Amino acid sequence: MAEAANIIEETVQPAVRRVVRRAKSAAAGKPAARKAAASKAAAPKRAYKRKTAAASKSKPAISLKKASEAAKEVAFVQLGICGKVYDEVNTRVTKARKQAPKQWSDLVKRGERVQQDLDKVQKDLTKDLRKRVNKLEIPAPIETRVTKFTKAVKKLTARVNKAA
Repeated sequence: MAEAANIIEETVQPAVRRVVRRAKSAAAGKPAARKAAASKAAAPKRAYKRKTAAASKSKPAISLKKASEAAKEVAFVQLGICGKVYDEVNTRVTKARKQAPKQWSDLVKRGERVQQDLDKVQKDLTKDLRKRVNKLEIPAPIETRVTKFTKAVKKLTARVNKAA
């Protein structure tokens, strides 16, 4: 978007300045903006006749032809901006499409490496956890209660089997 703004600044603003200068010069009845030479101090002043009100009303300040040319020029500038933006977007999309398969394969390779690292860490953690569990010492009173409970369960199951 910033590039589009730069394109607009580079192309539209000079064109707008030209159109404004032409419109001003046409309104003043002067030819297109040309820089005048240094003013002549000794030039005699001419007496101009004033135009009548009817004569000034009949002729528009800016001719229709010049106004339509200025409007066409502004339209062409806008179309040119759209064309440049389209070209820029199109080149970026084609670059992204060319790079997509390579990026995909790079991401797949990276994912495989991460999965291998995770598997290794999981194995190490489970080994460590098993070692810790095996090192745990269960107190004797709990062990005796568990053995008594299992014996009671065996006796009950034997009675149920006989009754059935």
